[in-house]
Amino acid sequence: MVVTGQMEGGRGVNMDSGGRGISTTMLLTELDRFLNLALTTSDKRSHGGRRDAISEGEEQTTAETALFLLRNLPPARPAALAFLAHTLSRQVSSHMRGYSAGDNSRSTEIVDEGLSGQLEGLLGDLLESTPGVWGPLVSQWAVEQLGRWSVEWANTVVGRGDATLEEVVAGWLSCSPARTLASLTVVCVAHDPDTAVAALLDASAASGPALDWLVAHVGCSFPATVISRVLALGLRSFASCHGRPPEHQLASVNKILSHLADRHLPDIRRSLHAILLRTFNGASDPETKASVPFLLCLAVTSRSRAVLAALTSGLDTLLMPGDRLAALANQVGWWVPKYFTTHAQLQEMVVHLVLDTGGSAAPSLLHLLLQGAAPTPKLPVAVASAVNNILQGVVGEICMVTYMRRNAGSSRIHIPFLVGLRGGGLDGSDVGMAVGGKAISPVAGLVEETLASPGSQAVIGHLKQLITLVVVQQGPATATTTLGHLLHCRTQDGTVGLQEILSAVITALMIYHVFQHTPDSPLSTAIAGALQPQTGSSTILTSLISLETMLCRGRKERLHIHPSLTEAILTNIPLLAELINNLALGTAAVQVLCQLPLKRPIPVGHTLGLSHAIIFYFFSSLHESNVTKKICNIGRCQRVLSQLAHSSLALNLIIRLLVEGVFRPECAHLFGAQEKAQIDLKEVPGEMLIKANRQFNSWVKVPQSHTSIFHMGIIGNGRTAPHHQQNIPLSSDIVRLHTQLLLNTLSICCASQANGEGASTVALLLVELISPDIMFNGFPWPEEYIKFTFERDLAIKKTFEDYPIAWSLLEFVATHRAALSYCSVLVRALTAALTAYWNTCPLSTAKQAPEALHATRYLLEVMVTAQFLPGPLGVLPQMVDALAPFELVCILQDVWLYMRDHTPSPDRWLELPSGHHQRTSEPPMGPCYTERIKRIIQSNVATLGHLMSFMVNAEQ
Repeated sequence: MVVTGQMEGGRGVNMDSGGRGISTTMLLTELDRFLNLALTTSDKRSHGGRRDAISEGEEQTTAETALFLLRNLPPARPAALAFLAHTLSRQVSSHMRGYSAGDNSRSTEIVDEGLSGQLEGLLGDLLESTPGVWGPLVSQWAVEQLGRWSVEWANTVVGRGDATLEEVVAGWLSCSPARTLASLTVVCVAHDPDTAVAALLDASAASGPALDWLVAHVGCSFPATVISRVLALGLRSFASCHGRPPEHQLASVNKILSHLADRHLPDIRRSLHAILLRTFNGASDPETKASVPFLLCLAVTSRSRAVLAALTSGLDTLLMPGDRLAALANQVGWWVPKYFTTHAQLQEMVVHLVLDTGGSAAPSLLHLLLQGAAPTPKLPVAVASAVNNILQGVVGEICMVTYMRRNAGSSRIHIPFLVGLRGGGLDGSDVGMAVGGKAISPVAGLVEETLASPGSQAVIGHLKQLITLVVVQQGPATATTTLGHLLHCRTQDGTVGLQEILSAVITALMIYHVFQHTPDSPLSTAIAGALQPQTGSSTILTSLISLETMLCRGRKERLHIHPSLTEAILTNIPLLAELINNLALGTAAVQVLCQLPLKRPIPVGHTLGLSHAIIFYFFSSLHESNVTKKICNIGRCQRVLSQLAHSSLALNLIIRLLVEGVFRPECAHLFGAQEKAQIDLKEVPGEMLIKANRQFNSWVKVPQSHTSIFHMGIIGNGRTAPHHQQNIPLSSDIVRLHTQLLLNTLSICCASQANGEGASTVALLLVELISPDIMFNGFPWPEEYIKFTFERDLAIKKTFEDYPIAWSLLEFVATHRAALSYCSVLVRALTAALTAYWNTCPLSTAKQAPEALHATRYLLEVMVTAQFLPGPLGVLPQMVDALAPFELVCILQDVWLYMRDHTPSPDRWLELPSGHHQRTSEPPMGPCYTERIKRIIQSNVATLGHLMSFMVNAEQ
């Protein structure tokens, strides 16, 4: 053991390193002992030639004495360190020979650990107590020994010459003496960084790449210090050699940085950027001018993606604004003859640097190039031209590599720059970038910023080419993600650049689908991802605008992408239908649908869902206060519905939804319905009656017994619904506008089917919704004295009074003539109810009851329009305003008689080639139907005399 306490009495000596209280006699005795042992050991070594010729006891004793003198006798320090160096060297040699022989049970391991531990403990204490004295000495000695060992055993420490730096570090740290000296070097750097690092780098320069492992190991503890010093040393060597330093120097710098990159990448980035920023501080010394060429050579020769990413990431913010790029351009003339042979060589080096840049640094580097390619007041035209040449070189190199690899049979090509642009990691993985847990595409932000810059047509061309290459080379998954994020780009309306980029991406996507688009095809998947509700309303709105613009442009210019894009959007109709119900997105979604060919057959589920959504949007648009916007929205609905109506299934559903909608409380006021109007709509029950019956009893049902009683559901509507909020009455002009918009929509939909199916459907729906009875709804008109339908007639008349839109719908059906036959029950009920009203009316003239008079005139006009009342009866609507109530009763009774004798069956009308219907010719009308009408005209000849000629001419 090393004696450090107080020794025998005697005259003490005071030294800066210890030795207090130790007598001179003891120091001399230990010195003499050390010399004798050293000489003896040297003789045995020279004669024996083997380590086992020296006893372990003699070596241990000599080492302990050397450690004692090292601590307590300053003049003996060089000799003690020299002896310790020789002793440690023998231990290293023994370790390496055992490693080469595969001997893992060396007997000297315990001895090595003991001496190394004593040495580390002693020098560690001395460094802690007096670092200013011991730091330079220990650091210089330690790195010299490690450098000598590293050179001597460079090919033995790992066993092969192509070992990585990490393997070399692990190999040396497995050797106890080397591990001890490496730890002491770290301690020296901690106490005196400048001196220790200088000694370390001097030894590294003297030993060459063999000592890189020690620099890397120390750098793990003091990354900022070691990285900056290593880079400074490399830059100094690069500048002094005029850009042509020995290859091992740049390789050493790269190895050290690569070893530190895993844990200390930010420190490497800061140091590299600090060297770059020296270029702009105005200094003109050779090292400053050589900074950028040094970094370029370092990046090109680096095999570490992490080091390359550290250098290239953040360059867009570091070198912009453009005055810094201009400053670099001014130095190119000095670089080329000194560090680069020609400008072409410099450009080629930059192009390969760009292609080798991956990860998050790739978008950053592309951002810088795109900013530099567009001329600005701070950026000369020559700089923009040079950057454009670099971008063209990048695109050309990628195309050439792609062509060569594809010819060689390689499917997916790994180009780090393209992988980084798609959002992949440095290793080519699909880790990508994420914000809020969602994957993002780095190119989306570049597209937005580039399109926002003025005069960027050439830049857009470069960006379009690069994005297309990313889509083509990185597979359908990348293509899908890229297109989805490009659809989310927010740009000015009508931006041509974005449309060109999207067209290029879609063109590239088309190579991944075979013949038919399915929901799983890449293009369909990309559009579906862009329209997912969880992406946010503003983002979806941007996507819808982009899709609508592309569809419109593709149709007008007949672009080759239009059919594929159309098919892909058609597969996503359910998503569009869902978005229509969103008030913020409904208009944009409908605009996209207006550009689609919906006449072609589409799945039934898509048809039903889209029909419901469009009708919802129709009634929502009627609530719009802006009349212009309202009319535009309804026009879009009509365009979509007219295409859907080519399917009979869709036509029947659309008509049902429209007609039912006008009678619902939330929409009825839009068409002038009375405030308290209410109609019982037949709702579909939420559960089957058989399930409801199971809740009442559980006994076995026996047919034709009391157990077979069947529960027929809830009587009426069940619990009274809450009172609806009162709606603000609308003006008559707005009500007429709504009515006309509804009738136009119905006309457009019915025109899609040439067989008049639409009008018949409207007629049947009116009967279903308005007539409260399912009996006596046929075509025949019974005898007038049959009164068992009187209550139903009054209910139907009340419905027409509460819902004025019912008259408009009835008139719409009458324009199709034969279709009104299906509404015979409604016309019959109105006629009977009005006859009863006028029969009991106490007024002298019909004008004194304007509402009943208006209903009577409207009813007669409907019957005349549908040719229910042909010939001389066609003048009846013109007579009613001048008649008395009893005269109206006579007219309505004659109408009833005629309808009783001439049943309004649909077979009484013939379809003309024009598509209209004409009532079949019948014998002249008998006097029993017109006699009283003529007398009424004669009694009111002053006002109705001009109608007698029509009666006479019609009879003839």
